[in-house]
Amino acid sequence: MDIIAAHQHGLIEQLDDEVAALAGRPCEHGQRAMVLHHLYDHSGGGHSWTLVEARRAMRISSALAALRRKLAQWGWRAANREQAREALECLSDALGEASRARAAAAYRAYRLSATKALRGEAEQSLSSALLAALDHCHAARRAGDEFALEARLALAEESERFAAAAVDRTVLDAFWIAVGETSLRRAARRLLGDQALARAAARDGLRGWAKVERLLLNDPALPASFRANPAQHFYALQRMLRDRRRQQWREACDREPDAFELAA
Repeated sequence: MDIIAAHQHGLIEQLDDEVAALAGRPCEHGQRAMVLHHLYDHSGGGHSWTLVEARRAMRISSALAALRRKLAQWGWRAANREQAREALECLSDALGEASRARAAAAYRAYRLSATKALRGEAEQSLSSALLAALDHCHAARRAGDEFALEARLALAEESERFAAAAVDRTVLDAFWIAVGETSLRRAARRLLGDQALARAAARDGLRGWAKVERLLLNDPALPASFRANPAQHFYALQRMLRDRRRQQWREACDREPDAFELAA
C-alpha cells in the first residue's frame, strides 16, 4: 500500500468510526434526529430527505413510548402482557437497528460525496444516481444557489433507496410477526407500520420544509441546547463522541499488559 492509499484508508476508517458513533445505539433516536438535521442544515436545506428522516426517528421514539404506556395500562392477564412486552422490546431493538443503519448510510454517503480525498470510495460505495444527486446538492450549497425541485426529489428518492438497502428486513419482519401475535398488533401497525410512517412523511412534505424544521426543533423530547443552536449542539456532540472514543482507546491500551513496552 503506497502513502496516498494508506492515507485514504486511514481517512475512511476515521469516517467509519465517526459514523458509528453518531448513529448511536438502537435506542438513541433523538441523537440520530439531531445528526440528520445537521445534514439538512449543512446542505442549506437542499437535502430535505434528511429532515424527513429526522422526523421519522422521533416518530418511532414517540410511538414506542406510547405503546409501552398502553401495555402498562391494559388489564391483560400476566402471560399475555409478558408476551406482548417481550415482542415489543424485540421490535423496539429491531426498529432501532434499522434506524441506526439508515442514519449511518445517509451520513456516510453525504460525507464521502463531499470529501474530495474520498472520491474513489464514494464511487465504489454509492450508486451513480445517488452520487450524482449528492454532487448537485453540494454544488448548489457551495454556490449559494437554490437547489432545484426536480434535483431535490431525485436526491430524496435515491437516498431512500440507499437507506432502505442498509436495513436487514429479515430480522425486522420477524419481530413484526411476533408483535402481530399479540393484542398490540393494531396499535403497533397504526403507529409504527411502514404505511403509517410513509403517510406521516408525505404529510410533512405538504407542510413546507420551514414548518417541518420548526416542528423538529420544538420537539420536547430533544434537548433545549439543540433547539437554541442546532449547529453548535451537533459540533459539541461530535467532540464529545470523539473524546469518548479516545478515552475508550486509552483504557483498552491500559488493559493490555505489554502496552507500555510496545509504546516504548
